[in-house]
Amino acid sequence: MNRIKFLTQFLNPKEKVGAVTPSSKFLIKKMLKPIDFKTARLIIELGPGFGNITKEILKKAHPECKLIAFEVNTEFVTHLHSIKDERFTVIHDSAEHINEYLKQLKHKNADYIISGIPLGMMPKKLVDRITGAAYSSLMNGGKFIQFQYSLIEYKHLKNKFSDVKLDFTPLNIPPAFVYICIK
Repeated sequence: MNRIKFLTQFLNPKEKVGAVTPSSKFLIKKMLKPIDFKTARLIIELGPGFGNITKEILKKAHPECKLIAFEVNTEFVTHLHSIKDERFTVIHDSAEHINEYLKQLKHKNADYIISGIPLGMMPKKLVDRITGAAYSSLMNGGKFIQFQYSLIEYKHLKNKFSDVKLDFTPLNIPPAFVYICIK
């Protein structure tokens, strides 16, 4: 059912969806592998869609860990509100405003940022604002973990973060690259 709804959102030219189907369990596993769930107390997720990664984060996260998700798609936001967990907050706004919401919610810097937003399909200025906000909202040594379907943003992320590692997941539709960027 979610696959059909997801595809419908992808095909809607008014919506900003960069994938034809939700993330596979193989991609989710690679995205979450760099996270130390025992110590993480604040995780931010950008572009969670229907929440496949969100639900796995909440399963693994420490009871004191907070998860804040930024999503611009109204259909996805409505669905995300059905996830009932007191540690989880959904923000219906662009990821470029991370720092404003962290102040409002009285949070300091995040340990990890997980992102599925389609950077390669967005205007460069918006990508700069989003990755700049992600960088400044991370603690020193924090990780920005981003999946993409191409290597278009590799150079940009290398210029923004001190260390960028790449992984690849062929068992996803389409196959995906995972960027692990360390502040």
